[in-house]
Amino acid sequence: FGMEAKKHSWHGPKQIGMMIYTAILFLIGTSIIGGNNNTVFPMFSEIRGWDVNVINVVSGLACIAKAIGVLVLARVVRKTGAKNLTTVTLILSALLLIVFGTTKSLPLFLIVILIIGFLGGGYEKNGGMTLTASWWPTKKGIVLGFTTMGIVAMNFLYVPMMPKLLGKLGLGGGMTVIAVILIIVAIITAICVKNNPEEAGEYPDGDPTYAVNGAEIAQMMKEYKSPFTIGKVLKDKNTWFIGLGSALAFLAVMSYIASAIPAMLAIGYAYTQAAAIFAVGGIMGIVGSFIFGIIDQKIGTKKAFVAYFVFIIIGFVALLGMPKGLTFCWISGVVIFAAQGALCNLLPSYVASKYGRWDYTAGYQVIGTIFEIGAGIGVMMTGFFAGNIMGMYIFDIVVLVIGLIFMALSSDKFIGKR
Repeated sequence: FGMEAKKHSWHGPKQIGMMIYTAILFLIGTSIIGGNNNTVFPMFSEIRGWDVNVINVVSGLACIAKAIGVLVLARVVRKTGAKNLTTVTLILSALLLIVFGTTKSLPLFLIVILIIGFLGGGYEKNGGMTLTASWWPTKKGIVLGFTTMGIVAMNFLYVPMMPKLLGKLGLGGGMTVIAVILIIVAIITAICVKNNPEEAGEYPDGDPTYAVNGAEIAQMMKEYKSPFTIGKVLKDKNTWFIGLGSALAFLAVMSYIASAIPAMLAIGYAYTQAAAIFAVGGIMGIVGSFIFGIIDQKIGTKKAFVAYFVFIIIGFVALLGMPKGLTFCWISGVVIFAAQGALCNLLPSYVASKYGRWDYTAGYQVIGTIFEIGAGIGVMMTGFFAGNIMGMYIFDIVVLVIGLIFMALSSDKFIGKR
């Protein structure tokens, strides 16, 4: 590090590198486990002659499989560390993407979708989120405000890129390109990533006063066994207030994302108009992630979450005006996409606020599982409400009000190890 005294900061060079890295993990997971419904799956359906509705239902189940992955792989991340788990699950996902793009068997294709979803609970949720909680125990709100921009970047990177890529290289060639990207990220993980800042010669939050004995702390964290067992977390009423509240929000968001373009086309709007809203929506997702990250840091995660619910409910109310004019489509799209960006950083931030970096994984494995199940149900709801999308959006408003009540009843009291 040179002869001069180091200057430490929560956004120093190593920390910025970790932010970019975790944002890429979030982008990958969101894209290959939730970004295929509007573009990739319809192309596979047309070329292979498969029923796209069946594929979309299984896509929703894949989101639930990710939730199961969060729970099951949480034990693995505690034993092996986030780095090793992320490396292995990225490599396995890459290999499966090649099968995904080349198989002519619909049953195998559907099985691959489910397994890829499960593996996302490794590198994205247990990997990226655990690294964030370890590196930024008290600054995680503003950090996630930046890194979860990777989630909403899907809307203006993956969604518009994939039809062009698959059209040029074919289904197998296009998905192989994505697989190679995952392999590259896995190699970077294995070579460069550290499980915690102490291993990288840094401090939590970049603050030297936080931990003087860095190497000792790193070893202690590796051997630490959280007292928060799955049973203990499940018995805490706040697990259900936070988990169900956030899951209901995710349900509503995903039902919109999975249905908005077909709904606008059915009403009579042009595809270019719908695609434009998604493109701008992706940018608004980044803005929403950043702004709510700051709000989280300023007033606390619980209050930020309550404000979030009020914000997104406004968006869904505007959604009911879609048949009356394009203006309502834009208002609702901008608000809901901004809310999508905020949601994916508020939940892990809330868990980290309650459990801290020592017990984060123990809390998130349960709460994160409930959260991800909400996403899966949201995708599948487009099938439940086929032909009655406006009815689904009214249902979403009711669900969001319930979620708001749950979140308002939750407690943000810190219960983990300091």
